[in-house]
Amino acid sequence: MIALGLVIIFSAFFIIGGKDGLFSKRYKLYARFDNIQGLTIGAPVRLGGWKVGTVNSIEFTDDAKGEAIIIMMTIDYKSFIRIREDSRARLGSMGLLGDRTLDISLGSPEFRPLAPGEFIPVQSGDVIKDVEAIASNAKEISQKINEGDGSFSKIINDPRLYTNIDSLLLIWTDISNKINMGEGNVAKLFNDPKLYNNVNLFLKKSNELMDNVNAGQGTLGKLATDDKLYTHTDSLLAQLNTTLEKINSGEGTMGQLMVNQDLYMKLDKTLGSLDSLLIDLRENPGRYVKLSLF
Repeated sequence: MIALGLVIIFSAFFIIGGKDGLFSKRYKLYARFDNIQGLTIGAPVRLGGWKVGTVNSIEFTDDAKGEAIIIMMTIDYKSFIRIREDSRARLGSMGLLGDRTLDISLGSPEFRPLAPGEFIPVQSGDVIKDVEAIASNAKEISQKINEGDGSFSKIINDPRLYTNIDSLLLIWTDISNKINMGEGNVAKLFNDPKLYNNVNLFLKKSNELMDNVNAGQGTLGKLATDDKLYTHTDSLLAQLNTTLEKINSGEGTMGQLMVNQDLYMKLDKTLGSLDSLLIDLRENPGRYVKLSLF
């Protein structure tokens, strides 16, 4: 009974603590890091976010150069085939403030699967480092805000903004009260029903007018629905076009005036002579008009 109890406790230790089967087949895989950021033995190994193994040992290399920390992990044999040459290992976390994990990316089918005991390439970058960088930037921004640098700092620290907003709210409250009490023209727009009635009446008359136009009533209705106006206008334009063509071709008196240079010269000469006659008539009327009483 004692031996059986020890077996059950030992099995529960692996199943509950490590979440791994006691007799499942596993393969070893290695990775080199220069900083494991708090990763411990027993930390879960995840492939594509799914737990497939456990970190079994963490040791320093003998030369202590470069990536001086070697991690040995064991991977479930069913998942090991999905770890290929293009897979990369990186330090992860179960939540931003959770325990550290070792995450492995899924490999592509065209690449060779890694063999047991090989080293998997490590991807640069870390979730915690990214969070630390963000926190550092946030701290720097907060410091600048507290020191009064930048427009955002002025919005936070300058009391004039609060004073102006408070003053604006007071003015708006006063305006709202006056509107509710019916004071001023704006209040009449909101409270006086005459505006609504007049707008409603205007829209009603506009609808009636449009109905009459669509029905062809009145001059505007005839213009909108009767095609006689279009026909007459088209005929008038056609006649005008014909007349202009005749004038341009020199037909008729107007056409001759437009194209006949001799006619123009004679008309100009005649008008010049008439103008001279009128001038002489004003200056010497006695030559042309003689009055006699007897």
